Amino acid sequence: MELFSISVNTRTDGEKEAFYRILSDKQKELHKQCRQLKFSFSASRDRVIWTCSGKLPLTAWTSSAEMVRRLISEAAAAYILEEKEQDIAARLLLSEFEFNDNEESERVLQWFLMLLAKDDNPSGDYSQQRRRKLKDSIFVCLSESPDLNLDGFMTFRMQSYEQELREMAEYAVDEFMLDQQYEEFVSLLKYFVYFQEPLMPLVHVVHKGGEDFLLLDGSLRPIEKMRDEGLVMERLDQDMEIEDMVVSTLISLSPARMIIHTREPDLPVIVTLAHIFDNRAEVCISCPECSPFLGSLANDDLTFPAKRDYNN
Repeated sequence: MELFSISVNTRTDGEKEAFYRILSDKQKELHKQCRQLKFSFSASRDRVIWTCSGKLPLTAWTSSAEMVRRLISEAAAAYILEEKEQDIAARLLLSEFEFNDNEESERVLQWFLMLLAKDDNPSGDYSQQRRRKLKDSIFVCLSESPDLNLDGFMTFRMQSYEQELREMAEYAVDEFMLDQQYEEFVSLLKYFVYFQEPLMPLVHVVHKGGEDFLLLDGSLRPIEKMRDEGLVMERLDQDMEIEDMVVSTLISLSPARMIIHTREPDLPVIVTLAHIFDNRAEVCISCPECSPFLGSLANDDLTFPAKRDYNN
């Protein structure tokens, strides 16, 4: 007799294959727990159905029935997360948040999907919460009826899971807007530096790791980190505080040429410095000047313009 069934409409062969793969993996575990179970797949056009059958009536299984429901719930949840979550996330984001235009909505959507993908690992807290909410909701549905229509479930029974997505979407929108503000602010700094007259011929920026920087003049003498907030704020006319003391000091010093010495040229702070000072900046990962501070590398002369293409 048929004990459980899961059905869903699929749009692509890839979705069909994913459904078959995920349910097949889980039915191996089900078979180990209850050898009397039998499984089958069927398809009619775009609809695929997985069926679990057994000789015993479900009511006679006691604890085994709950275990089977749990395993089936895990499989159905895995399919939704793998094949449907991005579509659900896109629908939720675009229906519940307002954007200036299609370009902005697309950029925020890609940001949102990137955050979901980044969190989609065994240790991801939000991913585990979403998976648990989904499994629990599916388990309740299977307890009410042995036939689970995933399309109906995704339309009417995923409130707790969608709330987790909604909170992630709110976070993604906030993070995107903050990132946009940051990019605009960096662009303003770059614009300011472009028109600023050089006040020093050369400044060495020695990145010793993390947030530890050492500023040296052309004669390799330390420069006191004094931040001229008034100058920067007045010129930019922005109600925004520069958090990075190094950036503020360098803008106040306005070097005609700046060499950034670092062993980590791809760090965001290094990339930002190079971007702000543009043609004035060079990035060095090893040279005679920085070796006493950062140690020597095999090649002791690796200085290049900040705009260097790292892929070449």
